[in-house]
Amino acid sequence: MDTEVRDGNIPLDDNIPLENTPLGEDMTEEESLLFSLDRNQTKQAMHALLFVSDKPLSAGRIAEILGDIDTEMVISLLEEIKIEINNSTLPYIFKEIAGGYQLLVRPLFAPFIRKFLQIKKTRRMSPALLETLAIIAYKQPITRVEVEAIRGVSVAHAFEQLQERNLIRVCGVSELPGRPKLYRTTDEFLVMFGLNSLQDLPNVEELKELR
Repeated sequence: MDTEVRDGNIPLDDNIPLENTPLGEDMTEEESLLFSLDRNQTKQAMHALLFVSDKPLSAGRIAEILGDIDTEMVISLLEEIKIEINNSTLPYIFKEIAGGYQLLVRPLFAPFIRKFLQIKKTRRMSPALLETLAIIAYKQPITRVEVEAIRGVSVAHAFEQLQERNLIRVCGVSELPGRPKLYRTTDEFLVMFGLNSLQDLPNVEELKELR
């Protein structure tokens, strides 16, 4: 169903019979609402979806929910929403994460949200666990044996912990003798570190600056 995103300055004519619209007589009341949204209302609907979602929403998914409107239009409106939110004094920010879009509470207010939801602060990962995760992130897909060769120690326990946290997953098997499993990072890894994609991983020079 193609939906037209109308300009916010153009009033909608309530006198047009429903059967004369492109959607015809079979259009439900809910579909009628989606079809009648103007540009500003579409942005507000998108903001509402982001506000209630507990995980990143892709532009394609948002377009589908809003009546299969043009995805490029959704991306353009999302960019406007991003600028409006991030330049405001709202207690949350707009961020592109794991290939989608999400509203995140600003760090200043995070303790209050954790207290309200009775969420314990996330356990910090040990340096050894972080080092193992970093090797996987930069070398993926990679086998456990290859990670052990780089670190020089057994990483069996680290792999178990990373899988329990849903930060890594099996993604296939290697052509090496014995056909060992290959591992890569998950979308949860991107969300945890605030990355939109693996292309956002810091390079070697940036890592040196973080030391």
